[in-house]
Amino acid sequence: MVGGDGDSRQRGQVRNARALLRFAVMLRAWALMAAFHGPWLHGEGAPRTAASRAASGAVSMTMDDVERWRRFADELGGRFVAGETLPIGEMKKQLAVRRRVPVRMARAARHAMEPEQVYERCAASVVAVGSVYKCPRCPHWHTGGTATGWVLGDRGEIVSNYHVLAAGKETNVVAFGVMTLDGRCLPVREVLASDATRDVVLFRVDGEGMKALPVGGREPVGRPVSVIAHPSGELYTFTQGAVSRYALRAVEPGGESQEWMCVTADFAVGSSGGPVLNRQGAVVGMVARTQTISANPKGETPSTQMVVKMTIPSDAVLSLVEAAGRR
Repeated sequence: MVGGDGDSRQRGQVRNARALLRFAVMLRAWALMAAFHGPWLHGEGAPRTAASRAASGAVSMTMDDVERWRRFADELGGRFVAGETLPIGEMKKQLAVRRRVPVRMARAARHAMEPEQVYERCAASVVAVGSVYKCPRCPHWHTGGTATGWVLGDRGEIVSNYHVLAAGKETNVVAFGVMTLDGRCLPVREVLASDATRDVVLFRVDGEGMKALPVGGREPVGRPVSVIAHPSGELYTFTQGAVSRYALRAVEPGGESQEWMCVTADFAVGSSGGPVLNRQGAVVGMVARTQTISANPKGETPSTQMVVKMTIPSDAVLSLVEAAGRR
C-alpha cells in the first residue's frame, strides 16, 4: 500500500507538471499573439489605408499646392544666396557628359498590390523638381518650370527627364532643387549621368537614406499601370491606366527613332519625369511627352479626339546605371 501511494503521488506530480507546461506554452503563445495582433484588437495596428494614415497625421492627403511651392521657392532661393546650390553653368557642363554610375538599387515587391497600396508605398519616393528665379519687379523668389522625379538609390540619386534640367540653360533661373512629400527642399548637388537622346537624367541631392523605388522590366500591352506626378504643379496626383502599345518614333523630324511605351494613365505638363509603376510598385517607365490627335488639324477649328501618353521604358534608365547591389 505504501508503494502504491507513492506511485499515485508520482503520477499526480507528472500530471501537474504537464499541465503547468501546457499552461506556460499557452501563455507564451498568447504573449506572441498579443505582441503581433494586440494593437489590431484596439484598431491601432491593423493595415491602414492612406486615408487612415492621413487621419493619424502620418501622411497628409490634402495638398496646399500654393503654400508648398511658395515655401520651396523661398528656401531654394535662400540656398542659392548662401552658395549651396549647383551653378547653372556647371550643371550645363555636367549634362553634356554621358556615363554609367554605380547605384545601390531597391528590390521589387513579390506580390501585386491594390492601387491605394501602390500609392501609399511609393508616394514618398516621388519628388517634385523645380527651379527658381528672382523677379525684377518684386523682392520674392518664384518657381520657374516644375516637373517630377523619383528616387533611384539610397544616397540621394534622383531620376527625371533630361529636358527638365536642360530647360534651365536658356532661362533666367538660378538654381534647381527637389521637394519631398514631407516638404523638404533639397538642392541639386551634381548631375551624375545623362542621355539627351532618350531624355533621361540622373542627379544627386543630399538625401542619403531616402527610400528608393525598384526598377522593373517590360510590361505587356494591357497590363495595369499607374503614375504619380505633379501635373501643372498639382502635387502627388495619382492616375491609373494600362500599357496601350509600344512604338518607334523620332522626337524631331529626321531624328533617330526611339522606343516609347504608351499608356492610358493620364498626365500633363509638370508630370515629366514621373514614374510609371506596375502593381508591384516597380518603375517600368517614365513620363516624357504627349501627342494630341485632332480632327481637321489644319483647319480653323481643330477638335481634340485623343491624347497619346508617351513614356520612356525603364531600360533607358538602367542604361545609365551600374548596379551596386540591391537592398
